[in-house]
Amino acid sequence: MPVPIPYVLVGLGLVMIAVSIPLVLRLIPMNRAYGIRTRKAFASESNWYELNAFGGKVFLFFGLFLVVVGFVGREVAPPPTSLWAPVFMVVPLLGLVPVFVLIYAYGRRLPG
Repeated sequence: MPVPIPYVLVGLGLVMIAVSIPLVLRLIPMNRAYGIRTRKAFASESNWYELNAFGGKVFLFFGLFLVVVGFVGREVAPPPTSLWAPVFMVVPLLGLVPVFVLIYAYGRRLPG
């Protein structure tokens, strides 16, 4: 049985929130597997923590956005087998584009 789209959005939002909290709290040391990994982030340890804290906050808010969209949209969401189901799923995820732009723009302002 297909999972209703609002449940998928809420699940993705909760995962995004859980992954972003250690970044916001600056608990993740510099590594190549987890965090915002850009050239500027690897320029120094202070850049790493600054960029990851900022990126974590942006991802945290986007995760909250997905949770809200999932809860609000559960009454209007099409069934998972509908032709409109992919649209209802993809449109909120398009919000990732400005998320990445914000993080990249913030990183460009860091020294190094």
